Amino acid sequence: MYSVDSAPVIPGVAMKRFWVWLMLIALLGGLVACGGGGGDHESPAASRPLGVAGDMEGIWNGNLHSNVTGRDTGMFVIVTAGGRFELITDDCAQISASITASGSIFSGAGTSYTQTNCDGVNVVVTPPTPGAGTVQSIQVSGQFDGKTGTAIASYSTANDGGTIRFINFYPDYFNDPGVILRAAGSYSIKQRLTALTVDASGNVAFRDATGQIFAGTLFVLDPTVDIYGMTLQVGGQSLTGLATLVDDGDGPNNDFLFVVASGVLAYNSELRRN
Repeated sequence: MYSVDSAPVIPGVAMKRFWVWLMLIALLGGLVACGGGGGDHESPAASRPLGVAGDMEGIWNGNLHSNVTGRDTGMFVIVTAGGRFELITDDCAQISASITASGSIFSGAGTSYTQTNCDGVNVVVTPPTPGAGTVQSIQVSGQFDGKTGTAIASYSTANDGGTIRFINFYPDYFNDPGVILRAAGSYSIKQRLTALTVDASGNVAFRDATGQIFAGTLFVLDPTVDIYGMTLQVGGQSLTGLATLVDDGDGPNNDFLFVVASGVLAYNSELRRN
């Protein structure tokens, strides 16, 4: 039900290396992802009207803390002007929600996934508590701090709850336009069969670590920002979500990240441009 391999998965070596890189950014105060903790996340209102997500619109990293397990894990979040909220953690948990903002306050609801397919390595992710469901409804509420350019939110599910800290903001979200040709190319995960290609028309082919290939599409959501809509067909299910390009430290547009879900199944991955 949760994977075409009948076993859920979490990231491999390349994915873990990426999360280490993200957290180093946070610790270094945003040398690459400028804006964390220093008030540099200015409102985009000067160049474009605020959407329903308010100042939360953009790409963030930070950490997610579970009150049940006591664990802190790195996380990466994409929020669109329309309030689409997609989060993945370094242990492959995923949240897909819809949020709205009123001033600095934001809130919303959606679905959380504790078992997802990332790069095809078949291992089981243990839910926060024994017997807890792997797909649950989730509520999120928080506040953006204009002085520091950061935000904090609380989250809750039937079997878990905790906090989400939005530490670093990627200004490239507003600096780079959404153009399919920027994303076109081939990507892979080292020492895995996992690979993804995007052609100039936005057609996607994703191959997992077992060699299974799934077709999909990439399309521009807003030509003024670095974000894309993405679909992926897995068996009879159509998964939808978001994708973006980030600098992995070796160059801009070098890493392709995507997060897609169907309500019962979620896939996400981070692949490096070949």
